[in-house]
Amino acid sequence: GTLTCEGWFARGSGSGHFVYTPNAQFTAELARRGIGAPTEKQQFQMTMANLGIDLVDELAREGYERPTADDLARMATHGVDREYLLSLDSAHYRLGSPAALIRTRDHGVDRGFIAELDRAGYKNLPAEELVRVRDHGVDGGFIDDLRAAGYRPSDVEELVETRDHGVDARYAKELKDVGLHDLSLAQLRRARDHGLTANFVRRVASHGYTSLSLDELIRLRDHGLD
Repeated sequence: GTLTCEGWFARGSGSGHFVYTPNAQFTAELARRGIGAPTEKQQFQMTMANLGIDLVDELAREGYERPTADDLARMATHGVDREYLLSLDSAHYRLGSPAALIRTRDHGVDRGFIAELDRAGYKNLPAEELVRVRDHGVDGGFIDDLRAAGYRPSDVEELVETRDHGVDARYAKELKDVGLHDLSLAQLRRARDHGLTANFVRRVASHGYTSLSLDELIRLRDHGLD
């Protein structure tokens, strides 16, 4: 489409207007690809996002569902462009539908984030898992810190669960430093859920109780003993 603009600007103030003229050839090219004509508003949204036929053709090349005009307008307003599509493809991700592309884009899933997960061994994840991991604050730094502390979560679910329970490498080290060695991630999550801290363990030890198990310490904590 074409924007014809007219206006003025002086001394820090301005005003103007524009006229939008949809490009009939663009609509014809969509029709050739089996896509219905967009409304003028939808075509305007595509124009403002610089969405072109090259994106439509790339979707087809990568085997995505054929988009509707509404899909294309939503991709335009959500920042899904050909560069984003190609960046995912270069990371070996083809999400299958325009809706999945919009969802991953909205939640901040990009090639860099995918590369962090790949390096940690979490590859070929479904779109929903990519979004879930991103939404729960799991990233390459979190995974690397856990690994440096000797923990390798078996799957994405354990990663998310560990993050959600507030367990990280720092918490694991704090408990290790007060004598709670070789705790599993499940034990760390349980300790965190019960409010067990290194400071609490030190205070208990200061009264002579230096060889208590994790279960005993949690029991003390649950009963409000200090």
